[in-house]
Amino acid sequence: MGKNRGTDAQLLTMHELAAYLHLDEATVTKLVMQGKIPSLQVDRQWRFKRSAIDEWIEQQLVGEDENFADVPDGMKLPLDDLLPDQAIITNLRARTPVGVIEELAARAYTNGWLSDKPWFVGAVVERESLASTAMEGGVAFLHTRAKDKGKIARPFIVVGRSWEGITFGAPDGAPTYLFFLLGLKYDRLHLPILGRLARALRNPSTIAKLRSLSSPDQVRAMLLKEDAQVRAGIVPEIQAAAFKPKLDRQLRLRAIRRLQTAKSKPPEPVPKSRKSAAGKAKSPRRA
Repeated sequence: MGKNRGTDAQLLTMHELAAYLHLDEATVTKLVMQGKIPSLQVDRQWRFKRSAIDEWIEQQLVGEDENFADVPDGMKLPLDDLLPDQAIITNLRARTPVGVIEELAARAYTNGWLSDKPWFVGAVVERESLASTAMEGGVAFLHTRAKDKGKIARPFIVVGRSWEGITFGAPDGAPTYLFFLLGLKYDRLHLPILGRLARALRNPSTIAKLRSLSSPDQVRAMLLKEDAQVRAGIVPEIQAAAFKPKLDRQLRLRAIRRLQTAKSKPPEPVPKSRKSAAGKAKSPRRA
């Protein structure tokens, strides 16, 4: 009996596999039923070996119309090749889910990474309508179901941050603050990159730091650092952390100047018409 419990402890349930792959459970169930994901049954329940799942992710093949040799390996491709400096939006203006998708896609289109923005936005919205890609902890990984290579000029990731947070359908009902728009063009890139990002952002303290950094350069540098640790097999200890916004020196100085200006500014004189009206209102009525 002890041996069986030890074996079961190494297996993932359907729910755990969905979280591990960062996909909704309905999609994972469909892939399992189609025989596309390595699986086994224990007491008539689907179970999955983590090692087999990792191997399956690494062996994802490209489509028949793609040249396998020309497509980079998603497990080895450095994140900085997909995340250039101009791919970071530290203060999203959007306040709705569709607005977030539009703003992130616009950044990709403006930089020439995306040739058909309306198609891409529609495809991402369609994917979100099936099940939200927002996860607990305040992160969402937006992507399309179909990879249309002709409409994506080059694989890219655009990262957007919302200070206030946006209701995006996360399982815990909490707002989402960090959005990753994936335009990876090839199926062979999609799952490995998605898995790497999910592992890099599994630590609440990492999410808290990304929410508090003040510049795009700092956000990008931290993402590259966390991804490098994932590719090196380094798994940091999970640490809970509260979000503490940190203003840089320039922003603090501007806030101080605004307060000083408000205090030193003399009160505006009351117009005579308003004074007379106020006096009439206060004077008692004569019998």
